[in-house]
Amino acid sequence: MDASPDEEHARLVERLRLLGEVYATQTAVFQQQAAASLGLGVTDMKALSILLREGPQTAGALMARLNLTSGAVTWLVDRLRRKGVARRQTDPTDRRRAIISVDADALASGPNPYNAIGAAFDDLHGTYSTAELALIESYLEASTRITREQAEALSH
Repeated sequence: MDASPDEEHARLVERLRLLGEVYATQTAVFQQQAAASLGLGVTDMKALSILLREGPQTAGALMARLNLTSGAVTWLVDRLRRKGVARRQTDPTDRRRAIISVDADALASGPNPYNAIGAAFDDLHGTYSTAELALIESYLEASTRITREQAEALSH
């Protein structure tokens, strides 16, 4: 006997919940292993990701984005500088603030644990139609928004 449309919908919703949890866990494991392969922590890698995507940031902006204390962001920036992948410069408009940027050349000169997984996802994305990719894009944008909102709610 075939499942009714409502039963199939409920089954798929439950399956998406499970797969979302499994995906989040596997992503966290990958992020830990990728960071460790570079001698960094996951938060260090997230800071680099923000800096690469959005450009130089003040230490305060990184502190807010990563939900860190001022002491923790100082240690994070120090770790990135010791690894040679980030620079700290005084903000020319306010000497009390530090601007953190990525040293892209130094970062590119070392091993990149994201190359292989990036290529694997490129291969996967190549198997989907434009319409399917648009649906996945919409889902990921909404999922990211929900996750951000829920994280913000937890921090208050």
